[in-house]
Formats: sequence, structure tokens, C-alpha cells
Amino acid sequence: MDTINLASVMERSEQFVFNQEDEILDKMISSIESAGELYENEHLPDPIEYLKEVMAQRGLRNMDLKADIGSSGNISSVLNRRKPLSLRMIRNLHRHLNIPAKILIQPYNCR
Repeated sequence: MDTINLASVMERSEQFVFNQEDEILDKMISSIESAGELYENEHLPDPIEYLKEVMAQRGLRNMDLKADIGSSGNISSVLNRRKPLSLRMIRNLHRHLNIPAKILIQPYNCR
């Protein structure tokens, strides 16, 4: 009788250990997946580089941004990172060029 109980106890303890390992593994996988999603959400392109890419893809020239950014001096200053995008510019570029606002509102380096 004692041998059967001992075998039963050992089997249950092995099952308990396996269940704990599965639970730990599930938590680790979930954490890694969450971190990956956060990285993807946080790893957005640089606003000015993205704007330049959109311009190139659509065949736009600097002057085509006049309605969105303002004067040719402002356009040049923004594209050459001497001046940051203003809220008005961000709204205009989002509305007219369909550039995601979450890309445009990111901080970036100006000279």
C-alpha cells in the first residue's frame, strides 16, 4: 500500500512541477510578446524622414507643401531641421497628406 501511495505522490509532484514550468513558460512568452508589441508601437520613423519619403513617393516638391507648412522659407527650415513642425503644420500634413499624426508628433532633433 505504501509503495502505491509513494508512486502516486511522486506522480502528482512531477505533474505539479510540469504545471509550474508550463505556467512560467506561458508568462515568459506573454512578456516577450508584450515587449515586442511595445517596441513595434514605439519604433516609429523619424517625422522629417517620413515626410521626405512621402514627398518622394508622391512626386511632391517643396513648394507643394506651401498650404501645409507655409512659406518657402518655413518649408526649407522644417525639411532641413532648423525649425520644428508646429501643431498647425502637423494637423495640415495629417489632414492633407494622410500622414499618421503619431509619426508627426514625435520629438526629433533640430539643428
